[in-house]
Amino acid sequence: MKEFERNDLGLVDYLHCESIGEPGQRTFNITARSERGEAVVWMEKEQLFQVGVSLRQFLATREIPPDPAPFDVPPIDSPVPVHVEFKTGEMSLRHDPASGVFTLVASDIPQEESESESVVEITFSFQRHQAEEISKRSVNIVAAGRKPCALCEAPLTPGESHFCVKVNGYNRSENLIGEEHH
Repeated sequence: MKEFERNDLGLVDYLHCESIGEPGQRTFNITARSERGEAVVWMEKEQLFQVGVSLRQFLATREIPPDPAPFDVPPIDSPVPVHVEFKTGEMSLRHDPASGVFTLVASDIPQEESESESVVEITFSFQRHQAEEISKRSVNIVAAGRKPCALCEAPLTPGESHFCVKVNGYNRSENLIGEEHH
């Protein structure tokens, strides 16, 4: 049976998301730091996009509390600083309406072949202004990738011919909107 390792950074003072690599070969992550330690959560492009969209929806539908309550940070299990880095399998997002604080929970992808490894979960919380920054940045990062084919929406790789399934591969051009080549 696998062990379950839970870590909570509490309210973070640093929150950042980024992509590393060239379009088509990029990897994505969110880094969070607090006095309790640091977490780097690697994820798929779609997961980062969903974090941004979900935060945007939370921000649009949740009022700023006129007199925010203090955020109740869970106690620390260990005095040793947390340092975790993993590829996430599942993530969830929640909002505390009393304090206006957002919390993200991510757990790693369990390794099927290993019985001894533990499943790691990280929780970190952040303020509204950090949620606004991450929401904007994550959507911009995802949008900075390869442009999609206008017909089939598959990502186009610069310098390579595109086999478009919508036209049975007959249009090998990246220029499907009729722009003139100069």
